[in-house]
Amino acid sequence: MNMPFNAGFQLSLELAKAFPIRSIAESAGSKLLEYARDLRKSGSDIVVEADLAEVFGRGKIVHEIEQKFREVVKKQSVTFFRDSCEISLDSGAGPTLLHRFRNNQHFSTIIQLSFLGWTHDRSSLATAIDEAMVTRFETKVKGASASPGYEGILNTLAACSSQSSAFAWSDYIHLVNTKLQKSIPGYQYSRDLMKLSPAALTGAIDYLYVVQQLPESRKIMISNAMGSVTFIIWAHYILGLNVLITTEVPSTIAFGDEQNPHVLIVWSKLNPYFASILPISDDDNQVQPSIRLLDEDMSVVLDSAPDSDRWRDIAVDTRYPLLGYGATYLHRMFNADMITSDLDPIYQESVKLIIAIAIWVSQRVDREIGFSLSPPEVVKVPSPQRNVPIDIWRILASAKLLFSNILGPADTFAIDHYVKHLSQGPLDEASLPSICTVFLKKVPIKPCRTSPGLQYLFDLRYLASMVLTFSFVPEIQSCSAIPLRELEFVSNGFRYQFDKACMDSKERLHLKHDTIFREIKNYLSGCEAPENVFLYCDFGWSVYFDTFGDRDPTQVKPELIHIREGVPTSKRTMERKMFLCDGTYPIGPISTISEDNSQPIRGREYVPRSSATAERTEFWSTGAQAFAHSMLYDVDPKQEWREHGREPYKTFTSCYDMQIALWQTFTTAACGHSLSDSERPIKLGMDAAAVLDWENHKNPLARSTLIYSAPL
Repeated sequence: MNMPFNAGFQLSLELAKAFPIRSIAESAGSKLLEYARDLRKSGSDIVVEADLAEVFGRGKIVHEIEQKFREVVKKQSVTFFRDSCEISLDSGAGPTLLHRFRNNQHFSTIIQLSFLGWTHDRSSLATAIDEAMVTRFETKVKGASASPGYEGILNTLAACSSQSSAFAWSDYIHLVNTKLQKSIPGYQYSRDLMKLSPAALTGAIDYLYVVQQLPESRKIMISNAMGSVTFIIWAHYILGLNVLITTEVPSTIAFGDEQNPHVLIVWSKLNPYFASILPISDDDNQVQPSIRLLDEDMSVVLDSAPDSDRWRDIAVDTRYPLLGYGATYLHRMFNADMITSDLDPIYQESVKLIIAIAIWVSQRVDREIGFSLSPPEVVKVPSPQRNVPIDIWRILASAKLLFSNILGPADTFAIDHYVKHLSQGPLDEASLPSICTVFLKKVPIKPCRTSPGLQYLFDLRYLASMVLTFSFVPEIQSCSAIPLRELEFVSNGFRYQFDKACMDSKERLHLKHDTIFREIKNYLSGCEAPENVFLYCDFGWSVYFDTFGDRDPTQVKPELIHIREGVPTSKRTMERKMFLCDGTYPIGPISTISEDNSQPIRGREYVPRSSATAERTEFWSTGAQAFAHSMLYDVDPKQEWREHGREPYKTFTSCYDMQIALWQTFTTAACGHSLSDSERPIKLGMDAAAVLDWENHKNPLARSTLIYSAPL
């Protein structure tokens, strides 16, 4: 971005008028060291926070939002998986917030970083903040500190997000969008309205605070609408500045006092009054805006313009709570090309279709069995044996949360009618209900764009896939506040399969052991996760497999995915990490397992009983981003099994490996022979399960079936 050396001197003069040069370093001592350790354990750093506070801490937060933020984020809770587990889920304020409630500079920093981290990808945001601080330091802005570095900034942003995610900045986004939609003819929400450019951020982190300190003699002008929603929330709702948007003649939109604007956003250059008094240049036609500091005569004091040699954006990654997520999506969808009343029947009719599509596809969901057999056709598991059961009430519960302010009492008759209609043939433009076709005829057709009908069907399938995804979460009702990313039109393997299943009734949806886990994880975070992760956390919420916990394997349902509020925290050290993953096992076998897989059999029947006792020992270790977990089982066969040559042995396993093993466990087909009067089938209880033994790779046809039962 354009900031020559002499601009640094000019900026120093402006800052000197507004702020006395001061240090925020805290006195040394044991309390400081203790606090520094706590910050490091939470992922942040005392030096990084101090450097960031030198910049962002100069802003004075509006009292109302400061009080609201404090009340929301100070609430804390702890979820324990079991008494013996070293890891708990801690939610709410941690070290980054608790120690900063009493420090105005640091608390101001936390609030602003919380907002910017809610609306933008933290990785690209950290890069932009790092470069802005480097630029300020290199141009010798008086009092500017050297940047603490990308990694330190990124970790502090992550810690801030995880501890302040209960504060829903999406409420303010909705507030601004609603006002703009009512005030600007043809207004359409766009992700570009949230997007800050690096040049705009560099200017904003000084200009906003100068204007706040010198409101009578300084103003800010932003040359176009890009990032305007973010600027409105930041400048007006957080810092209390008056924002004025210039639109077409003679309209203006004010947030605050229209007669005394502090920030001017040039939404349209067609207003001759503002064109005559604002320093608008031909360069302002560029996509990325310039941000200028003006004096009382509207002359340019400083200009932060985009650098053509370093063209890039700060990626938008805006979040919305799960409660009403689908309703927000539909509202934007139906208002993209025209204004649609909230009372239009298209909303409820669309939700019914979405639920019907999700139910229809749910009847054709299979586990993808990953046996590596040769030849592959030796063991072929029929679909009924690997079908994933999904209760309809779970789908309805998921939809009720996603479309909270649209879906009233579920019209089960209409939904059931649509499901039956879909079973006769996939939904296409010709088979849409009349309410939908009447609405779509009113949508203007634009050149080089998909027809309204095809786009509508695409959106329905996307939302139906989301309804089905969250129907695998048993505690869905307690997840209403989880902040989900705005994932419009993201293509991946699951969505591709879901679309195929929607368009062909013979297609089945094949799920791997971690398909739903990673789909939900993608809604929660854009960060990559290692392959063997069984719990993933971001923004203060954790997603994990059903295999994690102190439960009998027969009670585990590997298709279910849990979502709980909280960050994985060591109960011993209070350290926090983003992942729980499988630990490493000792090299080489602990004991030799014999090839004799024979089981105790008596006559023509089998009595379910325990064949061995096992003691479990858990091991936890700490890595850079994860806690690693593994389990050692000491297996002591009972006498009956010992008589068949089974000796005591030890074996390691882990939650991710257990997920794979149980995912490949399925019910066997009924036996084909007829029973005589003297023969009867054996009835096993719900506590019994059959597991294919995967140890014998030499002869796949000779695989044994282990039947085990929980103690009655």
